[in-house]
Amino acid sequence: MIGEKIISFESIDSTNRFLKENYRFYPDGTVVVALEQTSGYGRNGRHWHSPRGGLWFSVLFKPRKSLELSFYTRVFSVAVVKTLENMKIHANIKWPNDVYINGRKLAGVLSEGIFEGAKPLAVVVGVGMNVNNEIPAELKTRAISLKEITGKEISVVKLIESILKNARVIFRKYSKKKEALTRIWKRYLLQKEGDIISLEGKKGKIVKINPDSLLIDFDGEIKKVYSLSPH
Repeated sequence: MIGEKIISFESIDSTNRFLKENYRFYPDGTVVVALEQTSGYGRNGRHWHSPRGGLWFSVLFKPRKSLELSFYTRVFSVAVVKTLENMKIHANIKWPNDVYINGRKLAGVLSEGIFEGAKPLAVVVGVGMNVNNEIPAELKTRAISLKEITGKEISVVKLIESILKNARVIFRKYSKKKEALTRIWKRYLLQKEGDIISLEGKKGKIVKINPDSLLIDFDGEIKKVYSLSPH
């Protein structure tokens, strides 16, 4: 069960990296949480500023069947948004894995698979959220914290408890009904089918949104853009 075993660190390079390197020693559902990360990262290895005051954790899964990484991303991005709803805070998901409030990034979810050849061994899902931490000056126009939104300190312990509880419910409910979860996830998305977006300097129209890809029409040329970074 998600969160039955929780491992805490004062400081660590990356909770995702720790579980990727040590997944053999821990059971399915293990959570690793750190007060700070010194080398936190997001999609495509981008550095994620992870100081004290924020929420930085990863969850280990050992699925028996094939891995669909985007399913785990949907579980946790929806769990985060529902947790915020319970706090009377409206948030959206920026495809495929970031949680945004008022046009600024609050949280991100990163799912990484571990394979032995083609055989799936484990999935590690990392969640990073700005809670009480100060946002660096150079990121203030693009990132936001819960403290800035609410005007008060937020209990990080209660926050992770709520996210894990929501994740447990969503995981149990939709493991065999992934399409139903996709519909819920799409309702929270900032991007909608038919929207015009800019990609690498070119404008295109979103034809279809899939959990792990976008179909975009660039003046009659349909291109598929994938979400997952190669780990």
